[in-house]
Amino acid sequence: MIPEDKKKPGWTYGHSEVLNQDFAFRKDYLGNLELYTEDKTHYTWDEIEIINEQGTIPLEVHLLKKAFKGKIVKDKSKKPADK
Repeated sequence: MIPEDKKKPGWTYGHSEVLNQDFAFRKDYLGNLELYTEDKTHYTWDEIEIINEQGTIPLEVHLLKKAFKGKIVKDKSKKPADK
């Protein structure tokens, strides 16, 4: 966990078991949520919403995002399942 003397005001801190690292999040100046992981990977509000829809972020997705400095997006080619 991040030591108390390293924590910055306005940020909320936690730990991801899946990623095996700490993270910090806050609302930016526009009121949107942003998140940084311990390995300095930045997640935007849109990415966080996609992750929340899935319930968690797979480690592989995080590693790809970090390696390519990419952005998580929805697959718009998928069609809803027939009922």
